[in-house]
Amino acid sequence: MKRQNLFKTLLLAVVFTIPSLLSAQVDSRGTDFWVTFGSNNGRSIGTGNMQVNLQIRIVGAGQAATGHIHFTELGTSIPFSVTANGIFTHPLTVEEGNAVYNNHVHGTSNRSARITSSAPVIVYALNQSVATTDATNVLPTPVLGIDYFQISYAGANAYAVIATENTTRVYENGVLVATLNAGQVFYQPWGAPIGTRITSDKPIAFFTLAACIHILNSACDTQFQQFPPVNTWGRNFFVPVTQLGRERVRIVASQDGTNITQVGGTLITNTGGQTTLNNLNTGEWVELEILLSGRGTLIQANNPVGVVSFMVHFLSGQGVSSIPVGDPSTAWIPAIEQMIPSATIAPFIPQGVTALTHHFALVVVQTVYRDLTTMAVGGGMPAPLSGGTWYDHPTAGFSYYILQLPDNAALSYTFSNPEGLLAMGYGLGGHESYYYTTGSAFRTLDAAFFVNNIHNQDLIANPLSTNHLIFRAEIQGDMSTNLGHIRWFIDGAEETSATDQLTWNKYLPNGTYLVVLEVLMDDNVTVRRIEGTLIVAATINIIVNPHMRKVINIPED
Repeated sequence: MKRQNLFKTLLLAVVFTIPSLLSAQVDSRGTDFWVTFGSNNGRSIGTGNMQVNLQIRIVGAGQAATGHIHFTELGTSIPFSVTANGIFTHPLTVEEGNAVYNNHVHGTSNRSARITSSAPVIVYALNQSVATTDATNVLPTPVLGIDYFQISYAGANAYAVIATENTTRVYENGVLVATLNAGQVFYQPWGAPIGTRITSDKPIAFFTLAACIHILNSACDTQFQQFPPVNTWGRNFFVPVTQLGRERVRIVASQDGTNITQVGGTLITNTGGQTTLNNLNTGEWVELEILLSGRGTLIQANNPVGVVSFMVHFLSGQGVSSIPVGDPSTAWIPAIEQMIPSATIAPFIPQGVTALTHHFALVVVQTVYRDLTTMAVGGGMPAPLSGGTWYDHPTAGFSYYILQLPDNAALSYTFSNPEGLLAMGYGLGGHESYYYTTGSAFRTLDAAFFVNNIHNQDLIANPLSTNHLIFRAEIQGDMSTNLGHIRWFIDGAEETSATDQLTWNKYLPNGTYLVVLEVLMDDNVTVRRIEGTLIVAATINIIVNPHMRKVINIPED
């Protein structure tokens, strides 16, 4: 067996180079989404005190859009429209809420909603009741996959999956638990311990849920977060800290033999995780404590890992004295490999009885590029950041910016940095909080190829201005030793000179090409097939010889 380990350790204090990751088309924007909601402390849908209020928030992604929110169980839809950077907020009615709310009912149901639009939008969802709230970004359907891990804080938390296609088989640690049609939900209220693997034979949307979690002996709060599939997990992470001042982070290994290094956190060994960062097996996990005083934590692993940050109750925090109280909440932490050039945040303003009073944006960038970060309000012009606070981690080479946002339900905020950023949103109030990802890519990282350092999923958005091309493959896991285990194709014709080559060069004239990579894995059965649309549009310099009157076209390198 031949192992081709393509992980390269990124040295501390060295700038992360990610030029290939900055025009992602596989990110939070989309035209098709699925969402469901879990129990909120066992409370009922309603509008009064101690009742649950659900909200779907749709943000225009740079262009106007129209669409519908369709409720599977009811068979009804409501229309929506948004301007280029506008916001549509829909507080669900009691009937609609009951049609998507899974409250301790095990098994299969139709409790889902589907959001479709005419142009790309960004979708968020809020599960809110007084003193127990959380929010999530909702992933577009093309991002969804077939392999997930449960990452929770309590020993066993609920989860839900939504099928996007008919006859979808769902497995928990390899055991069949449900067969679903499109829009159907399998809800597991009894919980699955952290590290449980949930797989399917067709793409599903996976949500980790909890009616009530305790962190550091806190009051309990609901947990609500959609997770991306394992093939989008990365190896390099920078985890910021909110102004509560203290968070817990759990890291789950996707493969055996996973080794983790970290700078800025403290390994916690008394909450059920592994007591070492070395040689973790699939599904095993470790827990770190991170502090605002440490200004974030750099995490690196030799295999892809999933990273989730958990807010703690304010009495357990070490935050800024002017910040109001908060409570546990959950956020997926994207990998550095998933940075994007811009992200839009539209803070939730709950419609029901709430203690939420402060809403924040949190933006992660490389320190050397932090001053390139700008913010645009609504459709306004980008402007340098002001009014917030930078937190620098000199050893990691990363910084993050926290800005309190106005309590205005009509405004969106777009943060941009040409060298890449990741963005989070959170809110705080008396015994209440939410925390969620607002901006990252969801590129496939388990098997990919790059052309001139552009990821295959980003090629169509990045026409190349040179005819001289460098092709490079990155494959996780072991490949076959047989001849022909790596095969490249351009417009259906095999590049035989590139057979079994991870890196190779070619000159291509201007045009549009379908590039396909096929890789045979070490079982000599599994074939990974990756494709991308390559556009070559090299600038042509025209040189005129005044004596010969001859025009020579020279493609630029």
